[in-house]
Amino acid sequence: MKEIVLFSMPTENNREQLVKLLFPLEIKEKIVAYMPSNGHNTKQIYTDYWRSIAEKEGAEFLFVDNMLPDESGEAEKILRANILIISGGNTFELLNNLRQSGLDRSIRDFAKKEDFILSGFSAGAIVLGPTIETATVPSGNDPNDLVDENLVGLKDLTGLGLIAFEVFPHFEETKDRHILEEYRQHSKYQVREISDDGVLVLNI
Repeated sequence: MKEIVLFSMPTENNREQLVKLLFPLEIKEKIVAYMPSNGHNTKQIYTDYWRSIAEKEGAEFLFVDNMLPDESGEAEKILRANILIISGGNTFELLNNLRQSGLDRSIRDFAKKEDFILSGFSAGAIVLGPTIETATVPSGNDPNDLVDENLVGLKDLTGLGLIAFEVFPHFEETKDRHILEEYRQHSKYQVREISDDGVLVLNI
């Protein structure tokens, strides 16, 4: 099986669905690679959360640090795995880390496997698209309330291109509909919104 699972965040309402999607019965020997957006600077509580789920599902758990250099061996962890979870955080930092570490290439290679689950949530979902420009879209009516701040000064906003559309995570109908529709008018790609409880599954 080959599936891409996109969501905004794990919640009480989608947790059971996510576990079934990310750790499917069809994959017998489960090896999950968990990659936080900010590598070893991530909070331990988040790593422990995903490690706990993986262990309950009988999966081997590998932590992937995208802030280490290209020759660090992190790429091998991704290529060993058949389940890859890319977490949320600052989208610009995540994409920058992927490029600096060379793990952007490893993720593309991962998506060529015979069987895989590739999952991104929030920033991790955005970077899988053709561009990360939705990370610059103001949330609601405040133009200063950006989804993310470009702390790393990233100029090239080209994403990994593993999905053909842009992702707008954490979508709230009353707050975000107007600004999203405005953005869609000048984007050359389809833009698909995902609410906090929402999950989008693509069969490859």
